[in-house]
Order: sequence, then C-alpha cells, then structure tokens
Amino acid sequence: MNGRPLEWAESFILTDGDSLWPCIDGIPYLRVGHDELRAEATDAVRDGDVTHALTLLLADRKDASIPAADPAALRETVFTVTEGSATAASVMAGLGYGGLGTYFLHRWCQPTHLSGLALLEGHAPRYGTLFEVGCGAGHFLRPWLGRSGPAIGSDLVFSHLWLARLFAAPRARLVCFDAAGPFPLADDVVDVSFAHDSFHYFPDKPHAVAELKRVAKDDRVLVGHAHNADAENFSPGDPLTVDGYVETLAPRLCFNDAELTKSALYGIGADPADPEKLYEAAALAFVHGAPVPAEPAGWLTGPRPGDVLRVNPLATPDGPRWPSEAFEREFVEDWLYLRDLTCPGAETVAAALAGEGDRDPLVERLAMRRALLDLPDRWLTSGVSTTRRSARPVPASPSASGPRTGWNRPC
Repeated sequence: MNGRPLEWAESFILTDGDSLWPCIDGIPYLRVGHDELRAEATDAVRDGDVTHALTLLLADRKDASIPAADPAALRETVFTVTEGSATAASVMAGLGYGGLGTYFLHRWCQPTHLSGLALLEGHAPRYGTLFEVGCGAGHFLRPWLGRSGPAIGSDLVFSHLWLARLFAAPRARLVCFDAAGPFPLADDVVDVSFAHDSFHYFPDKPHAVAELKRVAKDDRVLVGHAHNADAENFSPGDPLTVDGYVETLAPRLCFNDAELTKSALYGIGADPADPEKLYEAAALAFVHGAPVPAEPAGWLTGPRPGDVLRVNPLATPDGPRWPSEAFEREFVEDWLYLRDLTCPGAETVAAALAGEGDRDPLVERLAMRRALLDLPDRWLTSGVSTTRRSARPVPASPSASGPRTGWNRPC
C-alpha cells in the first residue's frame, strides 16, 4: 500500500489512490502479496457479481499448508447465510475448517479463552477501545463489545472475520491484514492492543510489538497465552523463550497463563511472577504500558445480569462428550472444571435461559465454570433469542458516507 488513507472508490471497493482493495460486508481485504486474488475479487465486484467476490475471499487460507475449501460448498454456504438459515457450525463446515471448526465452536469454555478474559479484565481499561490482532472468529470481541467499549479486530484470514461479522461480533470494526506488515490503524487510536494465542505465530515479533505499541495509547499492550519455547506445546508456532519475550516486549508484568485461567474460574486476581520463575510454564502472558484503574472482579469473566445462558454443548447428563481425542488432550486433561462438566438440572437451565444468573447462585457458579455459556445466536442451532440480534444477510452495502471501517492510517 502507498501510505494514503483508504476511501471508497465504489461500492465494495476501497482505494488508496493507486490500488483497489475489496471491502465486502465492511471487512477490508488488505493482505499484501495477494495481488492476483485482490484483482480477481475487485473485477468480480465491477462485473456485478459480489457473491463471487465474496467466495473468492472466503477461499483464501492462512498459507498453502491449509487444504483448499470446496468451491461448491462455499457458494452453498453463502446462499444459506443470505437466506438466514445458516449457523456458525454449518458455515465452518462449508468453509472446510475441519479441526479449526471444532476449536472455534468450543472456544468459549477452553482454558485459553478464560485466561484471555482474565488478562483483559485485569489490565485493559474498561469502556476503552480494544484492538485485537489475530482475533479469529471474534470470541474476545463479543464480551468486550457487550460489557465494555468499541472493538477493532484483525486477522490474516478473511473467513475468520466473516464469522465474527455474522455471529460473534457483528458490531466490531474488522480488517483483514497480515501482522508481518504495517498495521492499517492510526497512531494512538485505541486504548489497548491485545494479542492472545497468536503472538507466538508472528514471524517478525519486534515489528508486531512496535506496531501494537504505536496504535495504543500509553503503549498499552497485552500479550496472552504466548507459547514458551522451552516447554512442550500443542501447535507451538515459532515461540520465544521467557527471556526472549521479556527482551522483545519489555513488560511491566509477567504471568503464567494457567494462573490467569484459574483467576477466571474462581473470581480471584492472578499474581504476576518474576520471569525466572516462569521457565517451566507452558504459556505466558505479559502486560506492557500504563496500569488501569481497578474494576470489580467478574465484570468480563463472570455472567452479566440478564444474560441468556445456554448449556455447554459438550455437557450431557452422562458427563462431558468431547469432539475429538485431540481436543481432550489439548484442552481438557489438565483442567478439573472440564473433566467434571455435567448438564445442569431442568430448573437451573430454565433460570439460565431466563437470564437469572445474577440472582441464582447455582447459575452463576455453573456459568463461571462454563457448564453454562453465553453463546451467540445461531451458533450451533438455528434458534434465535429475543435478546440478541440475529446474523444479518451478506454482502452488505457500504455506507454512502464513507468506509465503515474508517482506516485512517497510511498503510
């Protein structure tokens, strides 16, 4: 990109004055090095076939190691979304997500999700603007938007952001770009930058840190669930050692990521640790920048008054049922709250569906331990509650007043 702000060139297409960039359903596609795909998508828009442009972007993968999606399944998926019959589960199946779909569908109860919530709850300024790089399908954007302030999410995979737009975080501002390149946000435009379970994958970590600091006020950056190069990990990515992270991030606070998970489960604060005491931790978390005012525990990790809570789909009357052995090994074996997961009784379920978590101690306790979940509408089934907006049809027309994304920084 040439460093100029993006403006609408025409419907569904942005320009920096030199190049054209597709923007379907309010998600700018700004991946560099994908010029052929970008040109093919903008040509399809100009030919009047926005649906084809969308399917092209949905077929884009992280890299060539990920198997391609079936084109016919992609077209059928877009059709079911447009007619309003799709669920997140059916969309992920149509996108050919495989094991990634299992991970996304059940992310809400995973230990790594809880640790991220605890990191945000304790060290992000409530009511401020959150920027999450590597946001996936929007699992952290959803609670932040519902309980705090505005949110911006980015990912290098367009289809991840499309899921966030449809189901988890329809009100978030979303942008597709690679963290190895310049971040298309203005200086000091957010209150906190956040990278959780993603930083260890970034190829140029010093660059990513510099950009995360640049876009956040007071250099406030949170990095969570960063894999430790000296410990065994599932899907380790390209992690650093504890000393390597400290050198790269210069953090104010360091945490064992597992302690943050316990913090979310039990409603207690997590104690920071000296780096030399973290050498054997499998995953780490770091806080950089100015501290934030203390807020009541549970404002992000606990149930909110009036929330409609649903039974965790992994819970059955006979105990938990895991989607795969790999899922059980990675997320369950070390955590009693998941090994003991059971389906609540009928009265408790009724109270949860009625939004009585703040008045029923059992509902609150089961929500904290993720037997009850605040799931987006149409996540696993087609039912829609009266208290949540449903997935909106796509592709959506851009605003006549300018890009909804408002990316003002030169790229």
